[in-house]
Amino acid sequence: MESKNVLVVGSGISGVASALELANAGVSVYLIEKEAVIGGHSASFCCKATDICSKCSACVVSDKIKEAVIHPQITLLTNSTIKGLGGELGNFHVEIIQQPRYVDEEKCIACGLCTDVCPTDPKAIYSPFAEATPFSYILDEGLCLRFKGEKCDLCLESCPTKAIEFELKAKEQELSVGAIIVATGFDVFDAREKGSLGYGRYTNVLTGLDLEQIFTREGYLRLPTNGKEPQNIAFIQCIGSRDEGHGYCSQVCCKYAMKLAGLIKYQNPDTQVTIFYIDLQTTGKGFAQFYEKYKESIRFVRGVPVEILQTISGELEVRFEDISQGKVCRDNFDLVVLSVGISPRKNSWDLARILGINLADDGFFDKKDSLSCNESNVDGIFLAGTCQGPKDIPDSIAHGIAAASKVIQALAKSASRRRGN
Repeated sequence: MESKNVLVVGSGISGVASALELANAGVSVYLIEKEAVIGGHSASFCCKATDICSKCSACVVSDKIKEAVIHPQITLLTNSTIKGLGGELGNFHVEIIQQPRYVDEEKCIACGLCTDVCPTDPKAIYSPFAEATPFSYILDEGLCLRFKGEKCDLCLESCPTKAIEFELKAKEQELSVGAIIVATGFDVFDAREKGSLGYGRYTNVLTGLDLEQIFTREGYLRLPTNGKEPQNIAFIQCIGSRDEGHGYCSQVCCKYAMKLAGLIKYQNPDTQVTIFYIDLQTTGKGFAQFYEKYKESIRFVRGVPVEILQTISGELEVRFEDISQGKVCRDNFDLVVLSVGISPRKNSWDLARILGINLADDGFFDKKDSLSCNESNVDGIFLAGTCQGPKDIPDSIAHGIAAASKVIQALAKSASRRRGN
């Protein structure tokens, strides 16, 4: 029997966009997410507006997540992954395993008492980011002493609403769906792999994602070491992109670095900002004009930093090749931001094996052919967002909507064939 339900795997902005497009067309959607909260990376991105909107689309993410959570046609399953798959277009059978949250999202009032008493470092129970949905505390089984065989009930005893339940077990269920959209997103490149740049070693070396979360959480930028406002900041582009291991351009790094730099200059015009780059990717609606606005107030250096060292005074000395001058130079900064790129998810191979879909040479899910970037090699399984390749938020939304449209078309054709038309 043909199913009219659709499974969307991954609740980043492309998955949410797909789910909403389908749900608004009257299709019942299962939206599954392996994490405890939905929204993916983009849900923690900050608004980069100054006196005008910067078109970063962070506000669009928040609005679409809220819409998806309350939509009657969307069933949300967090902490869930695919265990097995059978069937075909119009009649897939998907085995889902849902891990327990251990914290009841309905009872949790986010008071923070559990985190205060937790003895582990880092804390085994903690609050998600400010805009997380659902917003209830998260218990990390891998850090919790109780799950390591030790006796510890401190968080349980401190919780005023009895929201913590250690005895919960994983649940398995089988879903019948007509089609599947894979929207599992991306991993942020681990800047520690570029050891010479000091991330993880020097406190005032951050990644672009760190900076996004600081602005989301605090609304302004201060030095992690002393809480003072930085006066001289460097952005270094193409960290984990356009190198031997990641030969592609991540497409988003120049955009977010320039917009974050613009936000910093708006909050404090006296702050000096330098952007080190290989080539600036200024494509996209309005972005060339954005560059023109800031090219006089932001220093752009075409050169590749090769090493960052911390001086005795605590400044960060950046050694770089200045291509325009044809020589190696050194400059000191209060803060360095590494513009990390988009990497394929580390568990993509496992999901590809279960679903029978192909991976491209770069590790992202491979499209069926050049005519459609939404179709996989398996009839009835579609791709949306950055799991298929690097994209910014607007492009991820558009790709998710396109995947939903492909699903509706495929299900209509499948139903027609089954009726013998």
